[in-house]
Amino acid sequence: MRKLAIPLLIVLIIGGVVASQALYKVDETQVAIVTRLGEFRESKTTPGLGIKVPFIESVTKLDKRLLRVDAPPASLLTLDKRTLVIDAYARYRITDPLVFFRALRTESNAEARVGDIVNSSLRREVALDLQSEIIDETREEIMARVTASSKLLDIQRAEAEALPGGLRNPGLTIVIAARAVGEGEEPIRDRVPTPDQLESIINSSAPLDFDLGGESFRYRVPLRDQFGIEIFDVRIKRADFPVGVASSVFDRMRAERERIASAERAEGAQIDLEKRAEVDRQVQIITQSAQGNSARIVGEAEGEAITILSEQLGRDPEFYAFTRSLEAYKDLLEDDATLILNVDSDLWRYLESPLVPADR
Repeated sequence: MRKLAIPLLIVLIIGGVVASQALYKVDETQVAIVTRLGEFRESKTTPGLGIKVPFIESVTKLDKRLLRVDAPPASLLTLDKRTLVIDAYARYRITDPLVFFRALRTESNAEARVGDIVNSSLRREVALDLQSEIIDETREEIMARVTASSKLLDIQRAEAEALPGGLRNPGLTIVIAARAVGEGEEPIRDRVPTPDQLESIINSSAPLDFDLGGESFRYRVPLRDQFGIEIFDVRIKRADFPVGVASSVFDRMRAERERIASAERAEGAQIDLEKRAEVDRQVQIITQSAQGNSARIVGEAEGEAITILSEQLGRDPEFYAFTRSLEAYKDLLEDDATLILNVDSDLWRYLESPLVPADR
């Protein structure tokens, strides 16, 4: 019995080793590529266990989720000849495992290739944009253009001619290359050639990219057809000035903001003075108008009072003289006051006798 245990144990060990080499597990987030001596045999895209030939075939597992690539920071020149250090990242997914494996083999190779493609697209796009546009809210539009450009791969004319159907391959895109123009003018971006230009390109015998009527052309194919991947989004994490010029740029920006603030304050002070002067003028006009109206009303009232008084005086002069004397007595005869009058005074006559006639 003991003699049979040792061979059985050896058989079990060998069976376990063979089983571990023959079976492999695929997670739901992965796809597997089976190769035999470096040559592709099959791919497994569904999760679960798979079987391969032990010791001869090997398995490469790839992540089928949305992956992130941090492109290395690059110093790029803008349309207005300003330098910016741009740090960007991209999101991509493996869409064709077989093409990916044949072209790139590993995800680390894919990250390096995607980083180069993103930086190349960024370099071309930034060269057509002003510095203020890159750091302003228009960055969203710039990123959309970079993402669309990163989905295509530039190839040489010879490579384009080697495609099935040559330059008439349905997957091939021929565009007129973008170029910068003079200062103050809108840059010319990638655009589709006219049918006549397209025929001239196709029928040309030039072996490489060439110039036709002052325009350069680019030959582009989908990235998924070449590498089995597709870039879904490109974003700028950071756009800074180079270290050597950042302090001077910030000083200029600070001085410019101070100049603008001083101009705004001066303009505000001028407007304040103008408003105050206008208000003072309006106050003076209103005050003088009110004073004029007041004087006019007082004059009219006094005139009317004199008229009424004259009319009443004409009707009863004695009563008028009597009331006026009473008013004088009220003003003159205060408490403990002493009044010395001449017996011929008009004030004395009513004190002597209230019945003295007015013509005395």
